[in-house]
Amino acid sequence: MIHGPCGTQNPGSPCMQNGNCSKRFPRPFVVDTISGIDGYPLYRRRSPDDNGRSIIMKVKGKDVVVDNRWIVPYCPLLSKTFSNHCNVEYCNSIKSIKYVCKYVNKGSDMAVFGIADPNANDEVMKFPLGRYVSCNEAIWRLFSFTIHERHPTVVHLAVHLENGQRVYFTEANAAQRAERHPATTLTNFFSTCVSDPFARTLLYSEMPRYYTWNAVSKKFQCRKKGDCVAGFADVYSTDSLGRIYTVHPRQDECFYLRLLLVNVRGPTSFNYLRTVNGVLFTTFREACQCLNLLENDSHWDLTLADATVSAPANQIRTLFAIIIATCNPSNPNAL
Repeated sequence: MIHGPCGTQNPGSPCMQNGNCSKRFPRPFVVDTISGIDGYPLYRRRSPDDNGRSIIMKVKGKDVVVDNRWIVPYCPLLSKTFSNHCNVEYCNSIKSIKYVCKYVNKGSDMAVFGIADPNANDEVMKFPLGRYVSCNEAIWRLFSFTIHERHPTVVHLAVHLENGQRVYFTEANAAQRAERHPATTLTNFFSTCVSDPFARTLLYSEMPRYYTWNAVSKKFQCRKKGDCVAGFADVYSTDSLGRIYTVHPRQDECFYLRLLLVNVRGPTSFNYLRTVNGVLFTTFREACQCLNLLENDSHWDLTLADATVSAPANQIRTLFAIIIATCNPSNPNAL
């Protein structure tokens, strides 16, 4: 598809001959497609010496040489579907996106110039130059319409060890905060599961769907609007999401506590999470191991068992050291 800038399809038009158009035709020959400094890509355009095509067209009785520099990328499927030239490009820079938003509402052509000291660094002027409000956005703001919204609602859920929540205190309330720790979404989740039968059917991350978190009273409250839940009176659900804070695996006990919270329904305390089949384990990791939430070390047991058949003692010790140092077994003491 041969195009001139400004919509013309005539390579011999004045717009294409004088080279003053903002689209800078003809394009240069490029061996491979590259991303330009200004965010606009430079597509591959083979020269006649690099197996590129070149033809001679008659334009107003004159011979015009047309090569790959005059070709505009296009999508054959869209061109055939809409019977029109459709040039689809991916905006990969702020400047490109700003151009797309401004061009459709740019209005009549105009020129703006200013005289300023090139050494002056005026941050106030930089902001108006970088901020563009189109006519659509201006009308939207004048009528005080909603600019943005968050949907669905996302509630962050705390995760911490027992008596490990973050506490903010001053000299005046230090003793009070030490005696009575502030409630968090996790501790109140335990309390809600004790008193509410429906809460005992939920995972920690499912609480915001049926309950709202009151930041003043530090409590979960049943929702009063939404979709009715079958089998439970006065229980409503929405599309709110609960997101538990990420815990790094190096914080091992807190990491395994989070793993239990996303798999155990209706826990009433930290000890409840450590209890599996009536046995209270000393660590959350042991509880995860008993619930088969972690990989076991059976394959490492088989590896060492096979080594004892033919390998001498020093090689078995070396193999064991490699497994401990690089393979991260789930229970190295038992191994």
